[in-house]
Amino acid sequence: VAASHNADQRAEIAQILRNAMKGFGTDEKAIIRVAASHNADQRAEIAQQFCASFGLLLEKELKKELSGNLENILVGAFKRRYELWADEIHQAIQGLGTNEKHLIQLVILMNDQDTIGVAQMYMQKYQTDMFRAITSDISNNDWGRLLKGWIAGQNKQIMDPMQAADQLYNAAKGAGTDEDVFIRIFCNCSPDNFRQICQVFQQKFGKSLREIVKKEFTGRSEFAFLLAHDYLINPIQAVAFCVHYAVHGMGTDDRMLINATLLFGDYFKGQTIVQAYTLFGDMKKDLKRDLTGKYEDAVMAMWGLL
Repeated sequence: VAASHNADQRAEIAQILRNAMKGFGTDEKAIIRVAASHNADQRAEIAQQFCASFGLLLEKELKKELSGNLENILVGAFKRRYELWADEIHQAIQGLGTNEKHLIQLVILMNDQDTIGVAQMYMQKYQTDMFRAITSDISNNDWGRLLKGWIAGQNKQIMDPMQAADQLYNAAKGAGTDEDVFIRIFCNCSPDNFRQICQVFQQKFGKSLREIVKKEFTGRSEFAFLLAHDYLINPIQAVAFCVHYAVHGMGTDDRMLINATLLFGDYFKGQTIVQAYTLFGDMKKDLKRDLTGKYEDAVMAMWGLL
């Protein structure tokens, strides 16, 4: 990723974008190159410079020139990271029905610093408390309660690993699942403590806690509890799981894939994300199988995989 630019360099890059969209046809490759070689903050500065240089909003120009998923990923790429995150949460909860999977992804992948930044941006843009907006929009089913607990919990408690492993095992034993136990442990224990609990669980019961979550929960709740599990183990594992979840099965969840790419592509590039993804398969193969054309190029480039 390029280092920060001075005003002259930003003006040059803005000119590259202007040239890519001028006249007949659009040079999509040039736009992808600019997006992939800068981080989110730099891209937002370039968008600002574009307006200063040409009196045009980059977002509007991109929307005019592009369409479909390529438009979605490149328009999102030139927003500040927390602004994109706030916009996506707003989109997931506004209107008729909540886009539950996307809301789960967007909430669980926030660390403490992100939570503060996104909440401030949300308040600034929508004059509404983000946490109130989220919690008033979701029901009290398993994944809804996990999300509320995740928002309220501090993940700072240290629990006795042996005791917690027993509690989780007993909560999953027999008919029905005691979701309260999973919610309490997932939303309150520290990541280091959680990894110890998982280790003890594996040693004591001969299976991973992840396997148990997969067996005990279904649908949205399965996705939410698996994602929380993976995030506590290692945030990059959770991001890799989102990419996998977006491309496995029938059809592609493009919004989930684009959000994972734009929010984390700057942090987990190249071999880092490919290595984390090996838990679920071959990331490059999966993306190439599901995506086509310039959209495929854009996703691969943003992950540093081209």
